[in-house]
Amino acid sequence: MKTFKCDCENNQILFFESSSCVACERVVGVDDNFNKVETYNLDEKSGYYFKANQPDIHYKKCDNNANYHICNGMVNMNNFEPVPNKDEVLCFACRFNETIPDLSIVEHIPLWKKMEVAKRRAIYTLKALSLPLDNIQQNPKSGLSFDFTTDRDVSDHFLTKLDDQETVFTGHDNGHITINLAEADEVARSNTKHAMGEQYRTLLGHFRHELGHYYFEKLIAKSKKKHELCKKYFGDDELDYQEALKKHYENGAPENWSDHFISEYATMHPYEDWAETWAHYMHIMDTLETAKNFNITGSIGDNLYSGNVGDLKLPQSSYFFSSQTSITSILDTWMDFSVILNSLNRSMGMNDAYPFVLTQSVRTKLSFIHHAIHDKLDRMPELTDEKKETLN
Repeated sequence: MKTFKCDCENNQILFFESSSCVACERVVGVDDNFNKVETYNLDEKSGYYFKANQPDIHYKKCDNNANYHICNGMVNMNNFEPVPNKDEVLCFACRFNETIPDLSIVEHIPLWKKMEVAKRRAIYTLKALSLPLDNIQQNPKSGLSFDFTTDRDVSDHFLTKLDDQETVFTGHDNGHITINLAEADEVARSNTKHAMGEQYRTLLGHFRHELGHYYFEKLIAKSKKKHELCKKYFGDDELDYQEALKKHYENGAPENWSDHFISEYATMHPYEDWAETWAHYMHIMDTLETAKNFNITGSIGDNLYSGNVGDLKLPQSSYFFSSQTSITSILDTWMDFSVILNSLNRSMGMNDAYPFVLTQSVRTKLSFIHHAIHDKLDRMPELTDEKKETLN
């Protein structure tokens, strides 16, 4: 994730979640292009906002921004597709929401904000990669939508089941993603993490995993040729899912799972292997862009031992989201940078930020994800029988 700059005399740094400049106190937000955080000036006569370089284009704050401070979205009032629509009240990211938490319960609001922060970060990476990104108003058949709801009581960290509430499972169904609000509660999520024996469980990770299922349908399942190729890398996804789920929770992951899979859950079924690998690809891309933004990505090797921190960066011409950037260089850079990242965490007395190993099998699957995103699966190298064996 990039940082941005205010156009005030201090050139104050702005973060993706910023809603005002701490130096000049002007409103800060992101418009429907969803690629830049910038400042907005208020036109007191009309009550609308405008950018300094586009005074004729009017904006207003997203209702969720104005009323709940959930986002920093701005709604373009002049250029709305398919036709100008001055009645639109939600920003680009909030228009993906189908169900939001029960706001009559005040404690839900800060948890909803955490959900939105994670969702918006996930969407930013998708948009940067130029992936298809329609909401259900734009594409009723296969657009993307979210439900944020719960079946448990927030007052005891979601331990108690609410009466007359259907069970809420985090998951994906034909473009519709449900995230249980309990995942935004640190105590509830930590309890689940330890109960499940997981190394890593984050709200952003949930979004990226479920989005992985969505993009499997968008990028792979609709093409017989791509689907058959995908099976060679991730296994036969026609295996009975419920049976695989039952087997996984009864027997756990295979002993040598880390040789071939990014996580224990990825061993459960090829669908989950794809979704887990997709999520990690997104983690890697977003984190590398953040590191590059601060000029700290690159090889540690001799540079580390020479003490020349200035060498720990990639040339500015390198762009991780570009289809021209090889997955090999991305993963090599990540393996080096994750050492730095984990070491920084240890210096703060925290657990490793990325407690995973990218074996050759995992790298091959990440490569498949990379080629699928950039629609270049025809350039994937042929799998030898030996490589097929190591993937499964």
